[in-house]
Amino acid sequence: MAAVAESLREPTRLPPDDRKSWGRYLKVMDIGVLLASLVVFLIFLALLIRFVFPEGQRLGDSAAGSGAMITETDEVGLVDISGGSVSNFGNFVAQLADVRRDVRIRPADSIAWSNASAGVTVRNRDAVQTFSNSRARVDFTTDNELRIGQNSLVVFRSGAADPFLERRDPAIVVMNGELTGTVNADYGALGVQFPAGLVELAATGPMKEAVDFRIGVNPDGSSTIAIYSGQADVNIAGEHYRVDANQGLTILEDGRTSGTRTLPALPAIRGPNNNAVAKFLAAPPRVEFAWNKVSNAQTYRLEIASDAGFEEILVDEYLSEPSFTHANLSAGNYFWRISARDGWVLGPKSTPRRLRVVPDSMPPSLKVRPIQLSASGQYLLRGKTTPGASILVLGQSVSTTAGGDFEFLFSPDPGAQTIVVESVDEVGNVAYSSQVLHVPGTSGRSE
Repeated sequence: MAAVAESLREPTRLPPDDRKSWGRYLKVMDIGVLLASLVVFLIFLALLIRFVFPEGQRLGDSAAGSGAMITETDEVGLVDISGGSVSNFGNFVAQLADVRRDVRIRPADSIAWSNASAGVTVRNRDAVQTFSNSRARVDFTTDNELRIGQNSLVVFRSGAADPFLERRDPAIVVMNGELTGTVNADYGALGVQFPAGLVELAATGPMKEAVDFRIGVNPDGSSTIAIYSGQADVNIAGEHYRVDANQGLTILEDGRTSGTRTLPALPAIRGPNNNAVAKFLAAPPRVEFAWNKVSNAQTYRLEIASDAGFEEILVDEYLSEPSFTHANLSAGNYFWRISARDGWVLGPKSTPRRLRVVPDSMPPSLKVRPIQLSASGQYLLRGKTTPGASILVLGQSVSTTAGGDFEFLFSPDPGAQTIVVESVDEVGNVAYSSQVLHVPGTSGRSE
């Protein structure tokens, strides 16, 4: 019993080997806690990066929405195509030559989108996304450029052809939106993939005419190709089409097409004339843009820009009627053009016209001769004003000639009275002239 009591009073001590094992166990536990803390930190860091660097539309989401079989893997842009020279494009390096408003870029090795700026290099598998009223221009070589329209998503992709699978990588993948541009003979061939197929653009034929084109992936999932000069070869599910100058092709989401058709004609413009001047006094002027209807067009595209190159576009509208009134153009120079659209196929653009909007606070000129007694016994007032101005005498409207001359024959009541002439120009500036007239029957004379 005494031995038992003594054992209860003394603490239990581990043998030396057991103490070493327990120490190793504690060290392993410390390393495990450290690794778990590191994993939690990395997860937090990834979430922080995604929050700080906003993403644009995911390529996979866009492809799913448009029905395109395009993913964010290395298979982006791979299509079956026999013949052609798309592979001559090689591993390109392009440059964003111009960026307007909200444009974002995502490098191939990045998970986040960033704001794009002019001068940024665009390489293989980079993506560029534009938003409402935004645009970007990409330069490859001299006289060769691509223009990315608003609300568009484009992936730049190139690579060598696969001789075993007989497939080639296109240079551009249009996920949605609009891509326009020019490809000349010095450039070679440009391949552009859209959800339903591939188009190869190359200056061919004896004249080596440059290809001026527009490719659109539309909101309903269809795709359209319009060729304004040159020609293009289109591959859709193994079917080949040749699209010549002034022709268009629409491909539905399921790959069906009714074949090529002639582009809608240029609308004949009614006004404003080239270099027209719109003046205003206080509020901006109301300017009406008008053109004639085109027989096979359902809508018309009106573009108004503050520069001749249509980089800074202010209005880009599709209209069902052949007119549009703008009442909020401030002072400055503007350029505008119109095109007709048959379904989704857009015809050629008209030659840009210039419009000047200028403030005008100068009253019109007004010269009035002394009132004379005519042979008929009435009184005659003659004068001249700025051409286009309106004349009022004694509250009555008086017609003017093209040169601004006017005359007014009237029979006033006897007595002395003031005859006021008012001239009002097109923007509301006013000029006045008055004379005191003494009509016989009272004392006085005509002045």
